[in-house]
Amino acid sequence: MTAPQRTRPSRRGFTLVELIVVLMILVGLAAILIPAITDMVARTNASSASANITEISNAIQRYEAQFLDYPNNLDSIMSALNTSPTDLDTMTAQLDALVEDVTLATAVRAPLTAAGITSVGVHTAGDTTFDQATATPLADGDIIQALTVAAQQTLGLETTGVAGKYVVLGVGSLSDMNGKTMIDAPVYFPEDGTLNPEAVYARFIAVFQISDGVSPLDRARLAAILTPTGERLGDRLSDYFEVTTNN
Repeated sequence: MTAPQRTRPSRRGFTLVELIVVLMILVGLAAILIPAITDMVARTNASSASANITEISNAIQRYEAQFLDYPNNLDSIMSALNTSPTDLDTMTAQLDALVEDVTLATAVRAPLTAAGITSVGVHTAGDTTFDQATATPLADGDIIQALTVAAQQTLGLETTGVAGKYVVLGVGSLSDMNGKTMIDAPVYFPEDGTLNPEAVYARFIAVFQISDGVSPLDRARLAAILTPTGERLGDRLSDYFEVTTNN
């Protein structure tokens, strides 16, 4: 006598209606998650930039208090100082719009020298964030970057600007304060791929006042720290709370 055959339960696939329902659920989840992820990146960018601005400012001030000078060998963000000087071509467009050339005549260079800034890091054309700069002594006639009159007003440093009052230097890996008052120079966390540190110069920027608008200062003083896109701490905090409010 043969054993009765067992019937296997039939396996039914998804119907078209069920597939449509699943797809609609996935689309709905994507509509919720994608904006949330985008906002999270924006918040991370704003909060990390704010923290780095504060950290760098404190590190420079601690360095000055300890060594009685500002850190030497900050980046000049120029590809040369006195032979065909040009802006570093990987600067962000936002920062490039805020700066102009300033020539270091003897009187103009004196406040930097008195503050201990006698040498800068010079990058070659095409260098980005992680390329090493070359320590280069400053000399009369060298050209570095300074804020434009309009930028001084935009950043809230002056209500009426005078050209050549504020020079800008990048806080890069060559800086003397690395390993002393900070572990290493931080890098700007990009909001999008166009600000990838491998494609643009993404170091933070130190702004030093060297003139009162009439005559050079006896000694340069730290005036502000900017992101590589030319924003101050208040701008980044405003961006953070704007993103948080919109959620």
